[in-house]
Amino acid sequence: MKTVDAQVHPWSAGESTGHHRRDPIDQFVLLQEMATAHVDRVVLVPPLWDPNGNEYALQMAAEMPEKFSVMGLLDPTAENAAQLLSQWHEQPHMRGVRFLLNTPDRLQPYLDGLLEPLWSAAEDANIPVALLVPGHLEIARKVAIEHPRLRLIVDHLGVPRASVGPMAFKHWPQLLELASIPNIHVKAVGVGDYALDPYPFASLEEPLQQVFNAFGAERMLWGSDLSRLHHSYAQCVNHFCEHLSFLSSRDVERVMGQNMLDLLNWQ
Repeated sequence: MKTVDAQVHPWSAGESTGHHRRDPIDQFVLLQEMATAHVDRVVLVPPLWDPNGNEYALQMAAEMPEKFSVMGLLDPTAENAAQLLSQWHEQPHMRGVRFLLNTPDRLQPYLDGLLEPLWSAAEDANIPVALLVPGHLEIARKVAIEHPRLRLIVDHLGVPRASVGPMAFKHWPQLLELASIPNIHVKAVGVGDYALDPYPFASLEEPLQQVFNAFGAERMLWGSDLSRLHHSYAQCVNHFCEHLSFLSSRDVERVMGQNMLDLLNWQ
C-alpha cells in the first residue's frame, strides 16, 4: 500500500495567510514530515501566497518524481486561460488543476462566466479539477452534470473554513446528494481539525461513515493540508488507517492513496 497525501501546500516565498503555519513547507521540511508520518507520496497544491507557487512545486516534482506531483493553480481571468489549460499536461509532473471559489472575489469569475470554457478544456484534456466551493456545492453539481467526462474533486468535503463541531457538517445533506453524480469525488482533508474532541476524533466517525457510504471506497480521497493541521501529521494518517472502524483494509488502501494515483494517472 502507498500512502498518498492528496493535498499539501509547499512554498518557499511569500507569507502564509489565515490559519496556515508561518514557517514555509519547503522540500526539506516536507520530506522530514513525510518520513515521520510514513507518507510515500504527496500531491503538491501551490498556495496563493507564493508568487512562484506552480514553478516551485513543479521543480520539487522534477527533482523527486517518485515522491511528488502537482495540481497547479490557474488564474481564470487570464486572457488565454483556456489555451493554457488545454496545454496543462505539457508541463512535466502537472497532473491536475485547482480552482478556489471560497470568497466573493474568487467566486466572481465563475459568476461572470469566465470558467465556462475551462470546464470544457479540462474535460477534453482529461485534467482532474479540484474545487474549493464551501457554501456553493450547487456549482459542483452543475459543472459535473454538464461535463460528465470531467473528473471533479470537492475539496475539504465542502466544509467552510474554521468550522468545527456540528457546524462543520450542517451542509452534509447537500454534500451527500452529490454522490449520485458519478464523476464527483470528495477530498477528506485535515478532518481532525473539525473535531472538538482530541485524537483519535471519535466524533468524526459518524459523519465520515456517511460520506463513505454515499460515495464509496473509490471516490473518497484522504489528504492532510499539512500547513494548517493542529495535530501531528502521523495522527492525521493514523486516524484513517487505524481508527475508522467502517474502513476495511482494502478501503484504506483506496482512500489513503490508490484513488488519487488513479485520478492523476500517477503510477
